[in-house]
Amino acid sequence: MSLSITTEGEIGINGYRYNLQGKINQRIIQKQITKVNTGSDSYDKEAILSNWIFTDGRGGGGIDEMDESIHADRYWWTNCIVSYDGHVFLPRLATALTNNTTAPTITNADMELTTGWTGGARTDAYKHAGTYSWLLNNDEAYQDLTGYVKGGTYTFKCWVGSGAGTGRVNIDDGVTTTNGSFAAGAGWEQITVTKTISLVATKLRVIMDCNAVDDVYFDDATLTFDDTFGTPGSFCNFNGECYKAFGSILAKVNRSTGKMDPVAVFNGQTITALIASLNSRLYIYLGDSTNYYYMSTAEAFTQSNSANAYWGIQWGDLLWKMNSSGVFSSSSDPDGAAPTWANEGDITDIASQIETLFFGPDADGYNQMYCATNSILKIYNDTTNKWLDTQVKLPSHPNGGKGAIYWNDAIYLSYGLGVKKYVTGSTGSLSEIGLDRDGGLPSEYNGEIVKFCADSQFVMFALVDASQSTGTGQSGLYAWDGRSLQCWWADSNNDAAMYDIIVSSTGSGYAVYWDCGGAVYYIDLPRGIGNPKYYSPSYATSGIFISPWFDAGTPAMEKMIKRLRTYAKGITTTETVAIKYRTNKTYTDRDTGWTTLETLNTTGENGENVEVFASGVGEEFGTIQFRLDFARGSTATLSPDILSVVLSYKLQTASTNLKEWDFTVLIDGDCDHADEKQQYERLNTAVNTDTLIALNIFGDDTAEPHYVMLIQPGSSIGSGRNYEGTMSLMAIEV
Repeated sequence: MSLSITTEGEIGINGYRYNLQGKINQRIIQKQITKVNTGSDSYDKEAILSNWIFTDGRGGGGIDEMDESIHADRYWWTNCIVSYDGHVFLPRLATALTNNTTAPTITNADMELTTGWTGGARTDAYKHAGTYSWLLNNDEAYQDLTGYVKGGTYTFKCWVGSGAGTGRVNIDDGVTTTNGSFAAGAGWEQITVTKTISLVATKLRVIMDCNAVDDVYFDDATLTFDDTFGTPGSFCNFNGECYKAFGSILAKVNRSTGKMDPVAVFNGQTITALIASLNSRLYIYLGDSTNYYYMSTAEAFTQSNSANAYWGIQWGDLLWKMNSSGVFSSSSDPDGAAPTWANEGDITDIASQIETLFFGPDADGYNQMYCATNSILKIYNDTTNKWLDTQVKLPSHPNGGKGAIYWNDAIYLSYGLGVKKYVTGSTGSLSEIGLDRDGGLPSEYNGEIVKFCADSQFVMFALVDASQSTGTGQSGLYAWDGRSLQCWWADSNNDAAMYDIIVSSTGSGYAVYWDCGGAVYYIDLPRGIGNPKYYSPSYATSGIFISPWFDAGTPAMEKMIKRLRTYAKGITTTETVAIKYRTNKTYTDRDTGWTTLETLNTTGENGENVEVFASGVGEEFGTIQFRLDFARGSTATLSPDILSVVLSYKLQTASTNLKEWDFTVLIDGDCDHADEKQQYERLNTAVNTDTLIALNIFGDDTAEPHYVMLIQPGSSIGSGRNYEGTMSLMAIEV
C-alpha cells in the first residue's frame, strides 16, 4: 500500500502511521559474510577471506562450470601429470618415430669384386675388363645387399660407358632376375632397373656384366626404395618385436634408430589385421579377396591358400577369421600345407556395422568372444556356434564400438566421446564414464574415441581422433585409471587421424605406442615406481592446466578477489610456470582473454608465492578461471611442480548500503483515526508476519519504502483494556 510520511516525528509501518518517541537510530549493515572454503582446509588460515583451494586433480577433467560442493578435485582440461595428490607436473614426454624409407646403401667402390675392375675414364668410375660373360653366367661382378624389404620395389640406376662393348645390369632376389641391357657404342648412358622383390626372396644381389673381351665402365650407382608408407593400421607384439601395418607395408619398431623399419610389402594389398597366433606365427590378414600370409620368427613369409580374412583373433587352440560380410571361420592348423577352415556361425544382420573382436567374461564369469558393432554388443555362443545380441546397446553411432575392450573389471565400449562401462554378472550394470560427461572437452580437443588398449596394469588407454569430428581439433592419448580419463598427450597439429595403440616391451623398453598423423609415438611406462616424486621420468617441454570457472556458488553475487597463493617446487630460470586468470566468462575458449598474474621463473620462487590483484586493492568478479602454463629447459628429467593453488576472495552481498533502524513507537490513538487497541493489533500483526513489511521514514532520500524484517525487543503498554503505551522495534533491511 502507498504511504507518504510528511511530518517529522512520524513513521510508516506496514502502511500505517505512528508517532515516534524520540529519534530513529540508523546503522549501515556491514557486508561481512561468513567465510566459505572450497577444497582442503589444511592450507587455510584466513580469518575473514574465503578461499578456493586446489591441491588434488585426481577427480579428472571435464568440469567447465564448477559445483563447489562436489568438484574440488576436478579441472576443465590438462595434459599435465595430476595423478598424484598435491602435485602438478609437466606432461610425460612423447617421442616420435620416423618411417624409414632408406634403401640399402650403395657405394661405387664396393660394387666390384676384387678382380676384373680397373680405374676408368670418369672420376670414381670402374672398368669391367671383359673377362666375364653373362652368356656363361659365371664370375659375375656383384654385390649382395642387406637390409632389403621383402616384397618391396627397388629402382637401381647406374651410369655405364661403352665403346665397342655391350652389357647389362641385373637385380637378382634368388627367385627371379630382372635386367637392363645397353648397346655398344652408346657412350655414357644411365641404365634403370626396377624390380619388386619376392616375399620369399633369399637375397638382393646387384650384378654388372659385359660381353666377353669388351671394356665397359660403370659409375654412380644408386638404389631407391619405391614403396610408400600407407594409412596406419594394426599393431601387434610378436617374438619380442612390435610390428605395425602401414597400408601394404609391415613395419617394426626400431628404437635404437628412432624409426619404423619396413619388413615386408604385400603387393599393394592393405593389411587389415595382425594376429600373433599358433605355431609361433604372425598372421597377416589382407581382406576378403587376397590369401593371407604368415611370418615365422625369422621373418620368412609364406602365403596361404585361404582368403576372406578381414578381422581376426586367437581363441583357445584355434585361429579365427571373419570377412567383411560377417562370415566367421576357425582353423586349428592355419599354416599347414592345405589349411582347412570350419564355418563357425556368421553375423549377417548388421555385418556393415562390425568394428572389432575381443574377449571378456560372460554373466557366469567364463571367458567368451565378443563382437562390437556400431549399435550393439554381440557375444559368441561356442555351444551353438551362434552370435547372440546382448542387452548392451549403443546409440547407433557411426563410430560406435570402435573402442571395445575388457579391462580389470568391466567391458568398455565407445561411441563418439561417450564410453559405456559394462560390468557383467547375473545382475550386470551399465554406467557412463566418457569424455562427454559434465562439461566435456574444450572445443580445441574435440574428437571421437577410435581405440582402447588394456595391456597396461596401470591404466586403460584411449585414442581420441580429432579427424572424426567437425571443426578443428587436436587428437590425443587419454588414460582411464578407474576414476577419470586424463590426457597424457595432445597432438600439436590439427585433425590428425589415429588408428591403433599397443603396450610393448620391444627393444628392452616398456612403453605405450600409438599412431597419429601417419607417425608412431611412444611414452615410456614405469616398470616399478610410478610416482614422479621418487624417480625422474622424461617430461614434455610444455603443458597446460585449466581450472573450472569458479563463482563461489553463483555468478550473480559479486566477489572481491584479493590474492592468489601458490606453493611450488622445481622452479628455475628454465623450469617455469606462468600463472594466468580471466573473469566473468567474456572468453570461454582455450587461449583468449588471459591476464598473466605472475611467472614463476627463479629459484627464489620455490615455496610459497603470493600474488595480489590490482596492486593489492583487489578486483571484483562474478566468476573466475585460472590457467597454469608449464615449461622446461633442455633437461628432459626436470619439471616444475605446483603443490597447491589458493585463491583468496571476499564474499559481497547482493545489495549495497543495506541499513537497520531501532526506534520506539507511541501507542497513543493519535494517527489514522485508530484507537490504541487498533494500533497495538496492527503493530503486532506487522511483527509476526512471515513476509517483509514496508517501512516509511520522514525525509528519506527515496519515495519507495524500505522492505524490512520487524523485530520487537520490548514494549510498555497499559494493563487490562487500556492499550496506551510504547513499543520498541528494530527494522532490518533485506
